[in-house]
Amino acid sequence: MLHNLVFSFLKFKCFCSTIKATSFFFLLFSATIFGQQSKISGTVLDQNNAPISFVTVLAHQLTTESGRATDIVSTKGTTTDDLGNFSLENLDHATYRLHFSFIGFKTQTKKITFTKNTFVGEIILLESSEMLDQAVITIKRPTIQKAPGRLVFNVENTSVASGSALDVLKKTPGVVVSQQGISVKNNSPVIYVNNKRVYLSGEETLSLLESTNGSLIKSVEVITNPSSKYDADATTVLNINTTRAVSVGYKGSASGVYQQAVYAKYNLATAHFYKNDWLNAYGSYSYSPRKEFKEDENNTRFFAPDEITTSGYRDSYFTRETKSNAHQANVVLDLTANEQHSFGISATVFVSPNKRFDNQALSLNTNSQRQLDSTFTTASGSTRNTSNIALNATHTFNLADSETQLVTQANYVAYSADRAQDVETNYFSPSGLQLRNNNFNTTGNQDSTIFTGQIDLSIPLTSGALDWGLKISDIKTSSAQNFFDQTEQGAVLNPSLSDDFQYQENIFAAYFNITRDWEQWSLDLGLRAEQTEVRATSKNLGEVNNQYYFELFPKMSLLYAANENNSFGLSYSRSIARPNYESLNPFRYFINENNYTDGNPNLVPEIDSKYTFSYTHNNTWFLEAYYWHIKNPLEELRFQNNTTRALQNLETNLIKGYQYSLDVTYAKSVISWWYLQVVTSGFFIENEFLAQQSAQQTALANTYGFYGQIYSGLVLSEQANITSDVTALYISNLIFGSYTYKNQFNLSASVRKKIWDKKASITLGVDDIFNTNNIPVVSRYANQDNGYFARTESRLFRVGFTYNFGNSKLRDNNREITTKESDRLN
Repeated sequence: MLHNLVFSFLKFKCFCSTIKATSFFFLLFSATIFGQQSKISGTVLDQNNAPISFVTVLAHQLTTESGRATDIVSTKGTTTDDLGNFSLENLDHATYRLHFSFIGFKTQTKKITFTKNTFVGEIILLESSEMLDQAVITIKRPTIQKAPGRLVFNVENTSVASGSALDVLKKTPGVVVSQQGISVKNNSPVIYVNNKRVYLSGEETLSLLESTNGSLIKSVEVITNPSSKYDADATTVLNINTTRAVSVGYKGSASGVYQQAVYAKYNLATAHFYKNDWLNAYGSYSYSPRKEFKEDENNTRFFAPDEITTSGYRDSYFTRETKSNAHQANVVLDLTANEQHSFGISATVFVSPNKRFDNQALSLNTNSQRQLDSTFTTASGSTRNTSNIALNATHTFNLADSETQLVTQANYVAYSADRAQDVETNYFSPSGLQLRNNNFNTTGNQDSTIFTGQIDLSIPLTSGALDWGLKISDIKTSSAQNFFDQTEQGAVLNPSLSDDFQYQENIFAAYFNITRDWEQWSLDLGLRAEQTEVRATSKNLGEVNNQYYFELFPKMSLLYAANENNSFGLSYSRSIARPNYESLNPFRYFINENNYTDGNPNLVPEIDSKYTFSYTHNNTWFLEAYYWHIKNPLEELRFQNNTTRALQNLETNLIKGYQYSLDVTYAKSVISWWYLQVVTSGFFIENEFLAQQSAQQTALANTYGFYGQIYSGLVLSEQANITSDVTALYISNLIFGSYTYKNQFNLSASVRKKIWDKKASITLGVDDIFNTNNIPVVSRYANQDNGYFARTESRLFRVGFTYNFGNSKLRDNNREITTKESDRLN
């Protein structure tokens, strides 16, 4: 072990030395190409000396005739950042008229002549008379911006930013939110908050977004081609930018949501913010007691050895009741020591104690003529306790007299889960005579610790930036399962179905990324390198699937703005998806003794390559065509054993998969009180996989499909502060693994009213009005013919209430501890 540690350390030192030498070369290269240019900078404030973000700043270069500045030669522009700062770079030495404008404020102009870098100081914008008139109520409209590899959906102070953060994502172009989770272009995106990855599992992330106030969101970035600064497994990214604190003081909010389907569900949440000259603090807590109901039908047609003749059928009817009480808390402290040094400390805690599953199932076995052969019933109950604690520490160093920034951060996560399950199955003859009984129980646990450390250096260049970074990740997971057969003598350990699994993974990563803007061109180019070492040991199997691999992940996005209204883009990315830690466990999880899920310690990473062409018209029409090739796709497949008549759900690597698509999006405020968004996609998907229970070696699952989504946001009354949302979703065909499904439709609507001088709001809504979101899925190839129809509580009625108090001008520093490895916890 010592030898391996020394070897890894020396290898990483050599890796870092290479990166340093390469960095020095690129810095010299960059300094040669991007020479220092003169610039104009300053700060825009309102009449209360509060900074104004998103102010449009235009610099009109003027010709000089007879000593007087006259006609405009050229124009360059930018917008102010969250602190009201702006900077116009790469300007010729000349006379300029500066133009400052923002909705709700009077436009200001200023003429200057400069021959070196110039700071114009503070520019004060006065509110227009229309905005000072309290009788006029203005609701901003959402806007969309297209940048290389990403779409930015600006929602701050718009009706779209009502409700929860999850509601905002439902209205974001190209984002699909369902009970199965969040997806972008048939892929589960990685969630970031303020450019930091959310260090939570999928279930915990949904809980967090549901309890976060949507009014805190400034914008949502849909990043379909993430740069090399993002982890290599970030195929697609949703980056949620929250608003920043601009005023000293305290504010808070309290909210509650009641949902009624078959059973009632609740979510209670509170958030608090405080800011002074050196501290920006945020804290939140949510509690979510839920009772959920699910029923599904499973149908299997079994085959004789010739793989053609039907030998029988099994039809199963299954119900599950789930009770849970989840707690989630988040604390963030940002401390500013001086202009150069700032520190951040944050903690996220998720606890779900005694989550209870109660299952009942009835299965009917019939022969090929559909005559009853036998029946069996299964009653099972299981409990699960889960906790996840994530800690983050960040130090930011801004170099003096420079915009160069060095960020160092460390993350630590401790995840723990334990479960217990009891399963009893009784078998009966067609006449109802009990034939036999099978009874067993299992106990299991998983404990994972994750440590990551990283350094990121950002160097500003003329109309661009150069970023470098190093990261190291250390993951350790210990899992165990004990299987006990219940006999007349009591519980007897079954060693063949019991195991102990130890897993360790180390990742050493380095990247560089360069961005550059010309008058009509924008380039984002980067390369990420990752060295991965995996060691896995099973008590029963011994050493399994030790892996050592080095991969390069190039990224490129190129954007050409033909004119003010039309732009074209090209992009390429290579990324990786690693298996979930729980999927690697060599354990068997039972629904009953004839239906179970197996983990797979032999899983290898999935490698994705994606090519994209895009076109944008007037930031209203967005067209995107892409081809996506996947090597070793990670999926769960179901196999039926036609001899034992058992159903096995197996985590596995497919041979390959690919998809291509043409997507068209329209998003615009059609009129002042109506925002409309239409997303359409025509696509083809194909998966190739090993047919483990069939004579043929491989099988294909493919389909053409259409996806359509319409979101309509209406301001029903500006004076009464009433808005409404209507969302419709339709999917014609889709596949996952070997399963296909078709004709999924969901129509949801809500109404929201602000009350108490806009300090509170009430929301009423119905999801899946026609109860058509749940549909059957099937898998048919060779001697495999099985499917299921899972019906969850997709149709539900909900009532939400939010109350805001304190200094309403104070904006938050809400963020989450975010590193990629925790997404794989379950």
